[in-house]
Order: sequence, then C-alpha cells, then structure tokens
Amino acid sequence: MTLRTFDSPEFKIDYPSSWEIAPRNSTFPYYSSNTIVVLKPTGETNPLNITYLNISPLPIGTSLNPTAQSISRDNNSLNEIVSEEIAFLQDPESFYGDLNVEILDNNSTTVDKLPAKQFSYLIHELGTFDMETIVVHNDKQYQMHFTTPVLYASETLPKVKQIIQSFKFNT
Repeated sequence: MTLRTFDSPEFKIDYPSSWEIAPRNSTFPYYSSNTIVVLKPTGETNPLNITYLNISPLPIGTSLNPTAQSISRDNNSLNEIVSEEIAFLQDPESFYGDLNVEILDNNSTTVDKLPAKQFSYLIHELGTFDMETIVVHNDKQYQMHFTTPVLYASETLPKVKQIIQSFKFNT
C-alpha cells in the first residue's frame, strides 16, 4: 500500500494513497473552526454516505455539547473527557438524543506513545459507525473522529486504525 504524508506544525500522519485531504470549500461541512485536517477516500462525494477522519485539537475539557461547561482543567483526565462525550451522545436532550446512539466499546490505547482513549458507537438513525480517539498533548485534547456508513465499516476501519497508529506529534 502506497502512503502519503500530511505534515502540519503540530503533527504528521500517514494515509493511504487511496485517500485524500477533504477540501475546505466543500458543500459538506468537514471542517470546524478547530479542525486541522480531514481525510476521506478519494472520489467520495455523496454527503449522505460520507466516510471521513477529522483531526481537531481542542482546549482540554472541551465537550461535544456546546451548552455544557467545560471540564475543570484541574480534573481533566482522559476518562473524564470521554465520560462527558459519551454522556452527551446518550443525553435525550442533545442533538444525538433522538438518533438512537449505541456505545460499542470504550478502551485505552496509545497515540504516539501517549495514553489515549478510543470509543466507538453506532448512530442507528443515521446508519453510521463512529469512532473517537482522544489524546492529550501540550494542553490540548486532540480528537480524531472517524465516521462511515455501517455498510463500509469493515472495509474502512482497518485503514483508519493504521492512519491513527501513524500519528506523530511534531512538538
């Protein structure tokens, strides 16, 4: 498998040549204000069947829930960050509340030899498999969010895991 490298001031990552960097000026909102890069399979254009990996550094304790107060900076363990994310995904009052989110797993892992957490879930009403990998480095929590239609998960998940394993901080 031929690899390409994305290199930013903060990190570098290798990805298969069958994937590409998603355009910022797309009709699909791949990028948030914090996103550094989004990788997706080459030629993928249908926003209803989209597969992508979004990598965003956030201030420690930032939640998916825009109305929640952030987690105390003095108490910002990976377990607490992930617990807050999972609680938001399962909160009936959240954006995800009516989407029937099923948490599949929540495991410890490493990213560039640093402790990390990785959890995956199904969003039944959207038909997606999602996986979040979170690592803390230099006062930021780096979130790697992978999403794909459930039908493509077995094909794309191994590639995404290889991409995440290649992640190296430059600082």
